[in-house]
Amino acid sequence: MRKQLSLRAIQIVKSSAELITLNDTKITTRMYEILFSKYPKVKIIFKDAPQDQYMKLAEIISAYAVNIDILEKLEPALMVIAKAHVRLNIQPAQYPMIGMVLMQAMEEVLGEKATPEFMDAWREAYKSISYVLIEMEKELYLQRRQKL
Repeated sequence: MRKQLSLRAIQIVKSSAELITLNDTKITTRMYEILFSKYPKVKIIFKDAPQDQYMKLAEIISAYAVNIDILEKLEPALMVIAKAHVRLNIQPAQYPMIGMVLMQAMEEVLGEKATPEFMDAWREAYKSISYVLIEMEKELYLQRRQKL
């Protein structure tokens, strides 16, 4: 159900789980600041988002780091996210933009701990989870069209 991650990426992401968890809300808060600064038009997508949206994203990033080698544990949470994305009409083309600002936020918040190897692993991990969500969303969009 997911794109294969390299063993090295899995090891790096999993070993960074504590670091990510300790900084998760700082990372996601900064990510949204960067996102809205670089792409102000996307604010409309978040107009009805809960105030603690950054915390929800922080939780899923931390959970992903811990469970990267057993993604099946996250499938129920990922389906909730996919359903929300479909309600908002999120498209696959939007994932790279979010990934870019998330990686920038990680680098800024973590500073020297965000080594090139660390960032490469997280980029790979982000692409993998994006793939999972996009596939889930594809199925949900198809189901929605079939109901029309």
